[in-house]
Amino acid sequence: MTPKLTIATLLATLALSALSMPTALPSSLLPRAAEGEPFQCDDPSATSAGKQTLINAGAQQLDIAIAMLENGCAFTAAYAPGNSKSDDAAELGVYRNNWHMLRTYCDRFKGAGPGDWLGLGSQLHNDVGIATQCQRQLFDTLGADQYYALQRGGTGNPGAGSEYGQYVNKYNDFVAAHMTDGMAIYYNIPQI
Repeated sequence: MTPKLTIATLLATLALSALSMPTALPSSLLPRAAEGEPFQCDDPSATSAGKQTLINAGAQQLDIAIAMLENGCAFTAAYAPGNSKSDDAAELGVYRNNWHMLRTYCDRFKGAGPGDWLGLGSQLHNDVGIATQCQRQLFDTLGADQYYALQRGGTGNPGAGSEYGQYVNKYNDFVAAHMTDGMAIYYNIPQI
């Protein structure tokens, strides 16, 4: 006799199988060495070119560090606009700035509403020049502490910025000697 398949059994089975499935992260985001240990990216020439593209767009050392922290070896916005978030929480561009920061502090998007994140934000998401211009305006306007607080915790969790800033500093120390090569570093930053 075959056991009956109920909705509850089916849902429980799906939930358990989802727990056992590996997370599908792009290989460029997976660590290649122990936490805090430098490693060569899978495609070092692409990593080097990505860093150089950001530098050519006006990125400074700290910007390269933030891009590495947010994207690993991929110095592009290699995720869907918003990163599964929307409105002011939507993450955009290679620096993964949230839409609230962008529409409040980046001249290009001042006056835009929370719902404009996809239409207007896609400009920044797909253009490292615009992303870097806004990144510089955000950092220069806000200063490090407020930037880190808004970048990590948004408007609802400003206390998260201190820990984020500590990790940015670790990446920045590494990037000082690796501005244009194919090397990266990884730290497991706790989720908030």
